[in-house]
Amino acid sequence: MGSQAPSWGPMQTLIFLDLEATGLPFSQPKVTELCMLAIHRCALENTPSPQGPPPTVPPLPRVVDKLSLCVAPGKACSPAASDITGLSTAALAAHGRQRFNVNLVNLLRAFLQRQPQPWCLVAHNGYRYDFPLLQAELAALGLASALDGAFCVDSITALKALEHASSPSERGLRKSYSLGSIYTRLFGQAPPDSHTAEGDVLALVSICQWRPQALLQWVDAHARPFSTVMPMYRVDASTGTDPRPSAATATVTLVTTRDTSPNLGGDRSPKSLLHLEGPGILPKEGLLAPLGLLAFLTLAVATLYGLSLATTGQ
Repeated sequence: MGSQAPSWGPMQTLIFLDLEATGLPFSQPKVTELCMLAIHRCALENTPSPQGPPPTVPPLPRVVDKLSLCVAPGKACSPAASDITGLSTAALAAHGRQRFNVNLVNLLRAFLQRQPQPWCLVAHNGYRYDFPLLQAELAALGLASALDGAFCVDSITALKALEHASSPSERGLRKSYSLGSIYTRLFGQAPPDSHTAEGDVLALVSICQWRPQALLQWVDAHARPFSTVMPMYRVDASTGTDPRPSAATATVTLVTTRDTSPNLGGDRSPKSLLHLEGPGILPKEGLLAPLGLLAFLTLAVATLYGLSLATTGQ
């Protein structure tokens, strides 16, 4: 792998994370479902050899801790998000689910505290979706530093690196790195229970058991503090209002092409549709003030011009 491991030493616990939410980043989404699955590095180092003819999905390690929660978002889910995840704001409210609140944050911290340190959060497309969204939820409660002891990596970046290292001749080929595409390439079948938080976490764990030793080396070398992740958007913790999107709410482009492989049927997850390209764009509301001022100035000039003509006529 070449890189030197950071000074904090090997990651002892990998915490596989997935969030489902009300929509894409430009809509300032809220979490509707969360799953964390904690696995000690020794379980990955000793992943058993697959039994049966390849490709075989490796079994989940026996010793794991799992936290899975549904969350009332406090805002409407987009129709696309509800169609993909099977969750709606009305259904979550009907089942008495609570909001993302201080109790939930305390639960996350307690879950982490039960794991050997250092902890590393692992999420697919995590740097562009799960981690900024989680930071936004924490910041909205005034608890931005709640998970500062954790580190994080994006499994897309990790798996790309591992694939390129194992097959240098395929480096220039265009491939989909959605969770479903990688799972199907490795195991010849679509992952079960896609677009549920727990189902996506279990699929991610299976993928990361493909080359566990190499993955752990990569994680040790590239993990970064979770505190360095910027929130997806800013919310005033005291008023609950959204003053403006942060720079982390980068330009969002919807990917209109889908993988039409018969094994996949296309990955329509909000996270798979997301492509970030640069600094944030202003929302439409941000254009209203300049346009209003321009209209006012235009009207004022026209009025003065009309008065001038009237005076000249007299």
